[in-house]
Order: sequence, then structure tokens, then C-alpha cells
Amino acid sequence: MFRNLSTVGLPLSGRPSELIELALSFGFDAMDIDIVDLKQQADVYGVPHARRLMVSARLKSGTFQLPVHLDADAATYEQEMAALPKLLEMAEAAEAKRAVATIAPASDEHSFKDFFELHRSRLHDIGDLLAKHDISLGLNVRPEAEAREGKAFSFIHTFEGLLGLVLVAHERVGAIADSWVFHVTGEPLDLISKVPQGRLVEVRLSDAPRDTEASALTTVQRLMPGDTGVISMSAILSQANTAGFDGPVTPWADRTALAGRGREKIVRVAGDRLEQAWKEAGLPIAPRWFTPVQRDQFGRPIGEDAIFAGAE
Repeated sequence: MFRNLSTVGLPLSGRPSELIELALSFGFDAMDIDIVDLKQQADVYGVPHARRLMVSARLKSGTFQLPVHLDADAATYEQEMAALPKLLEMAEAAEAKRAVATIAPASDEHSFKDFFELHRSRLHDIGDLLAKHDISLGLNVRPEAEAREGKAFSFIHTFEGLLGLVLVAHERVGAIADSWVFHVTGEPLDLISKVPQGRLVEVRLSDAPRDTEASALTTVQRLMPGDTGVISMSAILSQANTAGFDGPVTPWADRTALAGRGREKIVRVAGDRLEQAWKEAGLPIAPRWFTPVQRDQFGRPIGEDAIFAGAE
């Protein structure tokens, strides 16, 4: 397993070089990538230029958001699928092997049975494209009751329900083990062992407030892992390790929960918490070698550091 920083999981903004420097400074081994933005850069400047920051920093590619909405109307889905092959070529060039997507928890248009079949069919088509580039897709769910309110038909919103879809989906489709999902739904962590071998794509870590029943939690209450200790970080890591998982572990929190914390503090705390989780789970940590970026009196990177910390 390796420590992964996501600017979606921990909503962060800034120049890519700044975010990469923070990831390196605070113990992360990988970062998620924006595959659409990377493709646009590659179209203008070429693939080596688009990849230069991550390559120079020696960071792995973590995951990328699947640029297809599984619940989209037919016209939107066909348009997104038409663009997908080129984006997957870019992902392969960037050595990004894991795409991720979240299942809609409810629908006004489709009954459970029809929605399930729609997802199964679309995931089969997407899986065929992913297989050509040795990429896997990890699916996650939204477990909060608020996400299903006002909808005509409920859909998959538990890990066990997700497993039911994964088991009939394309072999390139797997699951994300999200500690927030297990906490909200009250499901046992040993369900992770039921994910088919090699199809656990990512582990996400979060925490929750002490004074709210798990089933009543809302999205904005999703806290940084380790904030309260209500959700055990080490327990899910231990289960994933036992299942043979060797992929990205990503801290995840709602923007509201991070209010008042500066960008550097957010990444530093997240890095420290992951190191703590590793130790509690008895997992070895391979320390990264990193020398802070050298800058001149104006704050500009100098020498070799300018390769990844300077131009965008």
C-alpha cells in the first residue's frame, strides 16, 4: 500500500508544482491526476511536457476520475464514451492504472432492476476499453440517507450492495473500500475480503463526529482521518492488507470540515495521520528521500528544482 494525495478527497487548490511539493514534503508517495487536464496539456505541448512535474518529483500516479457518468442520459453517455479512448491512452502514458467513479444512490427515472442492468451493461463496455490499457476501475457508493431523499427509486448505497454489482461486472471493475461508507452503513470490515482478488482499487480514510448517530451523518460531517478517532484508520488498513491490497490509501474529508485550515496544514496533518495509521496497523513505511525545493530571494525555484517547481 502507498500513501496517496487527492485534491478531490482533500479539496485543495494551487499550482501543480506547489501541490506536488507539499505531497513530497509530508510523506506522500502518489497523487491523483486530472486526466482531462493532462490530455489538454499533452495535445498542446506533448506527453513528456505534460508529465514532467510528476516524473521529476518521482511521484506515482494515484487514481483519476473516470470521465464518464454511469447514470447519464443516452446522448451524454455516448458523447463521453466517444472521448474515452483518447483519454485512456493518456492515462496509460502517465502510468495511471486506476480510475474511480461513484455510483448514484438513487434515481427518479429507473427502478432498481433497470438501473442495475444499465450499470452492468455500461460497465461491461467501459471495462473492455480499460482492459486495452491495463487500467482498473474502482467503484464507490454514497451511503448518506440525504443522498436518497426525494428520489423515486433507491439504488446501491452500501458496500455489500456494491459487491453485488462488482461480482457481475467486467473483470476490470472493482471496489473502493471507504471507511466512511462502512461507518455510516454499519457494515463489517470483513466484507473487504469478499472483493474478488486484485479488484480492490483504492482505500479511503475519513473520520466522523462523536455526537451524531452514524446512520444520520451527512456529507459535510465527513472529517479528516484521525480528527476524533471514531472511525479506526488501522482497522481498515489491516483488513485491506490481509486481502492483499497494494494500492493507494487516500485521506478524504468534506471541504466544510477543513475550513480554517491552510493548505500546508491540511497536507501536513493528513501525512502525519497516515503515518500514524501505518504504525497502528503494523505496516512498514518506506521513507521517501526529499530535499526541499531551493528558491532564490524572490521565492523562485532555482537549479534542477525549477524543472518541477517552476513552470506550469
